[in-house]
Amino acid sequence: MESKNRRPSESRSIIDSACSKRYIIAVMGFIGIANAYAMRSVLSVAITEMVEDIHRTAIDPNGCPGPLKTANTTNPNAEFDWSETLQGHILGAFYYGYVIAQIPGGILAQKYGGKHVFGVGIFLTAVLTLLTPLAARIGPAYIIGVRVLEGVGEGPTIPAMNALLAQWVPISERSRIGSFVFAGNMIGTIVAQSSAGYLLKITDDNWPLVFYACGVVGLIWYVFWNLLVYSSPNEHPTITDYELAYLERNLKGVNKNKNTLKSTPWLSMLSSGPMWGLMIGQIAHDWALFMINADLPKYMKSVMKFSIAETGVWSSMPHVLMWVFAILTGWLSDYLITNGKLGILQQRRLFSTIACIGPMLGTLAASYAGCDKLKVVVLFTIGMATMGFFYSSMKVNVMDLSPNYAGPAMAMVNGVGAVAGIVSPPLIGYLIPNNTLLEWRNVFWISGGVVIVANSIYLVLASASIQWWNDPVPTSETDDGDTDL
Repeated sequence: MESKNRRPSESRSIIDSACSKRYIIAVMGFIGIANAYAMRSVLSVAITEMVEDIHRTAIDPNGCPGPLKTANTTNPNAEFDWSETLQGHILGAFYYGYVIAQIPGGILAQKYGGKHVFGVGIFLTAVLTLLTPLAARIGPAYIIGVRVLEGVGEGPTIPAMNALLAQWVPISERSRIGSFVFAGNMIGTIVAQSSAGYLLKITDDNWPLVFYACGVVGLIWYVFWNLLVYSSPNEHPTITDYELAYLERNLKGVNKNKNTLKSTPWLSMLSSGPMWGLMIGQIAHDWALFMINADLPKYMKSVMKFSIAETGVWSSMPHVLMWVFAILTGWLSDYLITNGKLGILQQRRLFSTIACIGPMLGTLAASYAGCDKLKVVVLFTIGMATMGFFYSSMKVNVMDLSPNYAGPAMAMVNGVGAVAGIVSPPLIGYLIPNNTLLEWRNVFWISGGVVIVANSIYLVLASASIQWWNDPVPTSETDDGDTDL
């Protein structure tokens, strides 16, 4: 067997790169996050067919023409007469559990590693997704309870994935691998919304099937996750000598011996300006993303008068281009940083700003595009595509600040950002009691204001240097001074 201290040949390095364990983990993480977002977002499409159209005879003077529905044409499988406000509370209930589980999830990921915390979270969410139809039929309080528990299941997943990637991904690959993995949320949303619309169409709006399909896929993924993924390179039984040596040389700021790490420095994190910048900046992204995930299908059906199949397809289109942009900008980020075109901090600030301004302009423009369906879809799609810049900037910024405590740090950032998921669905439900175009336009203006203010605070406080509280013991070693250029 080749010694770990022996320098491998160039041909060996090429072979090893092709089957690198970190890439397998990245692919499995991508699919896992896709599953998580599919399970959380499928309700946003299904609910349009679960609930009776209580505004079926209302006329919006500024709205788009469509068939006038009567009681005889209402979907016969629509079992519930939930108001817009109640629907907002049901859609937003997920985020109560999601916020609560962030810090415990980060602590567990820090202590036990990212593999099991991430995997168990997806497994629990899959089981609860299978139970959603039953809960809805028992009563609104029960589906709200299931959605809260789903949030508890998914809450630890992002902190756990950050902890996992911090152990596996060198800084030179952080933007592209990080953006690839976290871009799974867009693929999950795309698959959930488009397939849900198609399933509803071919099964005559048999809405429980969409939940059963998502839940089963999540359970199958969990089996492969347990077989293929390990929390750190040293734990992997079949990692090559070449890749292990490469990671040991290039994992910047990571302490290999978890036993020497001090307890999580929560107070130091809370007193850290860059951490506050990240937490507030995350609100900007999450507000826009959660609004589109939860409420765009409702806008497409109620205002634009798309059919259910069209609603699923066109609601997923912004996520398709967002995913493409996330992957391309990940490669672009690493190129710009590696070749000295931009400093790390410059790249984080620039790309996060594009990711905030683009969606704001796109959604506003779409609300002023009238009833031209093609134009509305194009504007929504282009605007939301720019959110792909977020995944190679603010989303990986936590690992810049603290590779050792990436899990707990991301728990704080993601938890604060997820407050937007608690606030925005009920607020939107309150602002659109009649689902009219003008009501929706007000929603987009308010959302744009939130996004701009939050991102501006991030720009002022952001950093890309490893923070002093990352080190388990005091050290004279500091981070490269040019990272914040």
